Amino acid sequence: MHILITGATGGIGAATAEALAAGGADLTLIARDEGRLAALAERLARHGNGVAVVAGDLTLIRDFPTMIAEATGRLGPVDVLVNNAGVNWFGHFQDMGDADIVRVVETNILVPLRLTRTLLGGMRQRGQGIIVNVGSVFGSIGFGGFVVYCVSKFALRGFSEALRRELRGSGVSVVYVAPRFTRTALNEGVIERMAAGVGLAMDLPERVAKGIAAAITARRPERTIGRSEHFFMRLNAMMPRMIDRGMARMTKRILHFAPPLIKEPEGSREP
Repeated sequence: MHILITGATGGIGAATAEALAAGGADLTLIARDEGRLAALAERLARHGNGVAVVAGDLTLIRDFPTMIAEATGRLGPVDVLVNNAGVNWFGHFQDMGDADIVRVVETNILVPLRLTRTLLGGMRQRGQGIIVNVGSVFGSIGFGGFVVYCVSKFALRGFSEALRRELRGSGVSVVYVAPRFTRTALNEGVIERMAAGVGLAMDLPERVAKGIAAAITARRPERTIGRSEHFFMRLNAMMPRMIDRGMARMTKRILHFAPPLIKEPEGSREP
């Protein structure tokens, strides 16, 4: 089995690559840092599987078909795509700059859409394949302080659901995995301190990697990491106004850790 993983050198990506390589998969690893990619590929070589690497920022790549052809030339067609690459932003939405909005939307939404579209034709032609979209609990519950990140993960969950329905009967499965807070470089620093201060559970990347590997094996449509989070997601879907009250209190605690809100200059508001 040939599996392509984006964001391969991040905490979840590297742990997932390790888990899948241990299971016998050939891997194509995509990430921005060439040195970290090479080190990861060398570490995975002990499993004796094929490993190909592609160093580059996927938001800057305009010719996905050529990139895929080069990346998979010696490993054959991609059987499983793991859309794992993602970026975060924490703070008051009012203070979020245009460049940060574009970066989150491009990385978390547009890249998975374009990469999936590139690989989908071959999968449908062969009558088999798996698309794995690594989302978040924040794709089902809106959290203040993470507005655009939540937007991106809500979109990824909707994409997964709609594409799964479109591809029914084609032999191609779409799997959505929703981790809770994970101890990775993406969340280190103020976000990790916030999670600890607010009392949010935080997993090691290896636990999430196990969930991704299990979801691939089972072709389970959706998998949430964390029982209480799974319950809370369902409750939020059924009774969002009830959840609003509790979330209002939590949001105040979350934003306590955010940079202070930049006040508008006097006279900037319209009368």
